Amino acid sequence: MRLALAFFASLIFSNFAAAASLEDETQRYIQIFSGEKRLHNDAADTFSWMGLSDTRLFDIVERRLLEDADAAQSDRSERNRVARYIRSLGFSGQSKYEPTIRKFLASVPYGRFAEAALADLPQYNKWNPVISNRSSFDPKFSDDVNRVANMLRSDDLLLLRVGAKRVYFESKEDVLLELLAQQLRANYARTDLNDRERGDSVAWLAKALGSSRNEKYTALLQEVAGKAPTPVVARHATEALAKYYGIRTR
Repeated sequence: MRLALAFFASLIFSNFAAAASLEDETQRYIQIFSGEKRLHNDAADTFSWMGLSDTRLFDIVERRLLEDADAAQSDRSERNRVARYIRSLGFSGQSKYEPTIRKFLASVPYGRFAEAALADLPQYNKWNPVISNRSSFDPKFSDDVNRVANMLRSDDLLLLRVGAKRVYFESKEDVLLELLAQQLRANYARTDLNDRERGDSVAWLAKALGSSRNEKYTALLQEVAGKAPTPVVARHATEALAKYYGIRTR
């Protein structure tokens, strides 16, 4: 059974970028959340960067949440699945789910997930149309790369942080590294000690760019490490360079 589920998951999640349209992606997720629960965790973990908001999909997620929340409390793996449903409603950006999320604020096992979802909700209301905007997609690149590129072209520093994390953990395509470099160059000198959010976001730009270990960007990282006005940005640039040189000199 586990092998069958793993194979099915690989069919669904391999080549995420192959969807022909936003509707195709929505239908694929509807299929997942209408089916085997063991596939839901992996699917829910992608919502933070897919740009999906369709209520046909998230109504299903909401129903799953309300049906399973109480019974899942006694089982850790089940609680984790339900917690992902809560976070997913936040990633939808749809205010209609706010009352449902609020029901879990006082819950011991789910409260912190509800708080995070409520914080995400207004952000993803703004971000999802940007992330999923196919008018800016370049057919030379996968949908995943195009979504991250949309994030990295934004002037919203919090969305830039989401895009930088995608590069750090997953995508290292040249087009994304160039966008990271442009944003880092434009923003590092504008950080200040009184704006922690900006500093953290720009630090992620440096960290993500450094994770590529591409020699093209060492001069920029050295510049940021030496001139950034905030310690968090300078530190992340310095740490990126240290790892970079450590791997090169082995």
